[in-house]
Amino acid sequence: MGFFDSIFGKKKEEKKPEEKRICPVCGNSFTGRGMDVHDGIICMDCWELVLDDFEMGRMDEDKDFYIDPIKAAVLAKKGEIAADKAAKAEKPKVCPICGGKMPKLLTVEVKDGYICDECFHTFNELEENGETDKALEDTTLKELSALIARADKQKAAKEQRKEQDACPVCGADVSEKSTGSLWGDIKRSVKDEIPKFVVLKDNQKICTECADKVRLLYPVQYSRKYVGDGEYEDVYNDTLNTITLAEYKQALADVKTKRKELEEQYGSCEAVLSVSSTHESKRNGKTEYQISGMILYGKASKGDMIQVAQNGSGNLMRIKWLQQPNGEAADSVGEGYYAIVTVAENTSCIHPGDTLIIV
Repeated sequence: MGFFDSIFGKKKEEKKPEEKRICPVCGNSFTGRGMDVHDGIICMDCWELVLDDFEMGRMDEDKDFYIDPIKAAVLAKKGEIAADKAAKAEKPKVCPICGGKMPKLLTVEVKDGYICDECFHTFNELEENGETDKALEDTTLKELSALIARADKQKAAKEQRKEQDACPVCGADVSEKSTGSLWGDIKRSVKDEIPKFVVLKDNQKICTECADKVRLLYPVQYSRKYVGDGEYEDVYNDTLNTITLAEYKQALADVKTKRKELEEQYGSCEAVLSVSSTHESKRNGKTEYQISGMILYGKASKGDMIQVAQNGSGNLMRIKWLQQPNGEAADSVGEGYYAIVTVAENTSCIHPGDTLIIV
């Protein structure tokens, strides 16, 4: 090191100007870093245009690429860009997605064109629902058209399901899940969870109110099945599951005739109960008596009186409690349903197969 170098420091070497290269793809000159391919070096601008097309994974694979296919890909990409710019230069008169008239003001720009405000709102819904992870400005018309077509298909399917979830008789909502039985899964203990529809033989769903109109002819049959180890399970058979919608509509007319016959047979009464069984139980140390059976006609309510023939005379028993077979309390039970009636009086005079009049 010389004397002056030790005092003033070593003189900085002048930086050599970077060598200019000519890109064999686009013909433009460039300096600095380029991309090495098998038969030359191309500028980064050209390489970035085709990077996605060639799906570049690791830099050490650059030598696997050649100038000619890269040049063809760059020209094609530039052609696409030019076409997109030309298409976007003038706003179309109709929306390229929905075909509706394009408003002068409410138009939204996408990657390669314009769409109407309505299609824009549809895209927003798709984005909110996670149907697309692309921003609008990065979405092409072709991609957007496919997305909106799928959204329209989903909307149509939803509308169709909505129609199927309406009772064909009265139009009530029957969309709640069900096992196809009026009582549904008997393990449900909450009253609101009882299904609100019945499935007919032809898979038509009618609401429970419409089902109740023909329960006089098509009751819900109840029995107990032995499952072993001294255990029984409740079995329900909804006879409405065996008829079609056309047969149901015929039943609406037939039930009027049947009701008139029963009115003539039993006279003026609240209900008629067909007895299946009787047994005793204890409540707060007091003996209570229960009568189980099907309500053949009318509606039994808590507080009604049961006419019973005993020792040659007629006695009355007041209904203290009403229950459904699953043990749930009820204020009333209509015709076609199984009921458990609790009274305070001894029921030794009542036997399975008896028919009781409730007044």
